[in-house]
Amino acid sequence: LNRAAAGTIALVDVNGPKLDGEVKDLCQGSAFHPRVRVVGSTDYAITGGSRLVVVTAGAARKPTETRLDLVKKNCGILKAIIPKVLEHSPDAAICIVSNPCDVMTAVANKVAGPTVPPGRIFGSGTNLDSSRLRSLIAASLDIDTKSVHGYIVGEHGESCVPVWSSVRIGGVPLLPYGEEPGTPHMEMHAEVVKTSTDVIRLKGYTNWAVGLSVTHIATCVLDDTRSILPVSTCVRGYGGVKEDVYLSLPCVVGASGVVQMVEMHLTDHERKLFHKSADKVWDVQKHIWDQV
Repeated sequence: LNRAAAGTIALVDVNGPKLDGEVKDLCQGSAFHPRVRVVGSTDYAITGGSRLVVVTAGAARKPTETRLDLVKKNCGILKAIIPKVLEHSPDAAICIVSNPCDVMTAVANKVAGPTVPPGRIFGSGTNLDSSRLRSLIAASLDIDTKSVHGYIVGEHGESCVPVWSSVRIGGVPLLPYGEEPGTPHMEMHAEVVKTSTDVIRLKGYTNWAVGLSVTHIATCVLDDTRSILPVSTCVRGYGGVKEDVYLSLPCVVGASGVVQMVEMHLTDHERKLFHKSADKVWDVQKHIWDQV
């Protein structure tokens, strides 16, 4: 809304009264943001002709649940949403934010079927996890987060993999060549993994950081920036992965969604962790695959 990346923002929700309240609240602030039309309905027809659809619908995650615990709850929700989205916006890029993000992205792609080009439906993935890691590194060095470059790949969740070998500070590697990450790095990774659970425990939900992350992704799609972001896509064939599993890797993101995947160099240890992440997500995905 504040970036004016879209001329119209259409909100859809099953809760009509709450939806009306959100639309009114946003519209009443129109004097303080660029001119953007905000509309809402329980009918997906209002989204017709969209260039980008962001799917956030899903059951709320409890503090004791992992993202993977949500899979059966949210699978049915995605199966109902995707056909309606494609009916009214067949050419839209679709970004899945619903958790567990990677499995839900796989579900959305299977529901959509082979008529939707690869990469058109992708997940927000580890874009936020990577931001969290960069911010922790920046804080430890007392520098601007924008000066830290690096990625977390794999699952958006507990088995995510920080690619320490690729982290750069102003172009300089964080770790000397061949050096393995130490205790401080492991502690940062642990903080990235648990921070969303901490926020949910403290305030009941997460919204600001993930909202900013998805806004960044949306801007890249709507402006066709072809920026490289760690988002969730099918990684079959990458590094020997044999299943149609969806995980995050750096990808070129533009108007059509994921334009291409970037071949990222991983150390042997990082590659092993990536495969473990793939195995973990696939273990869940395969159990619901026949139900999609």
